[in-house]
Amino acid sequence: MGLVRIGKVVRAVGLEGRLGVAGSEGSLGSLQRVGLASEGQEPELRRVVAARPQGKLWVVAVEGISDRTAAEGWVGAAVWALREDLGDAGEGKFYWADLEGLPVVTVTGAEIGKVTGLYETGAVDVLVVVGPAGERLVPLAPYVEVDRAAGRIVVDPPEGLLDP
Repeated sequence: MGLVRIGKVVRAVGLEGRLGVAGSEGSLGSLQRVGLASEGQEPELRRVVAARPQGKLWVVAVEGISDRTAAEGWVGAAVWALREDLGDAGEGKFYWADLEGLPVVTVTGAEIGKVTGLYETGAVDVLVVVGPAGERLVPLAPYVEVDRAAGRIVVDPPEGLLDP
């Protein structure tokens, strides 16, 4: 049972315990349960009662949070989903958890390393790759291909991208 971080509670919404969640890119619309976890805590799985988009956020009602005070207590918490509940991310899209641990190579087959983390920058997400030459940051740009069938990421790096 693997958990995937899908967002963060950024505010309470209304008086009835709704959570304003950022970063979920629509996955909350189809989930029947989510995990909520404050920093350093294990996620608590809860049933999703309702979820709807509101601007750039998702407004989510979960079991056990019934007023604004309770919702405010979850601001800053990470929102998690069970990987098996998410299904396929869609053509050309990926869940970060599916990329972590994948080997990264150049188009010529040179090893760069393995994905150890990711940064969300707003424009283009960035892979953290650790390998023989140390840590490299590789933007998920058009010159990066995630080869799901082969279980690897292939980079055709522009000049200077992988320089120390």
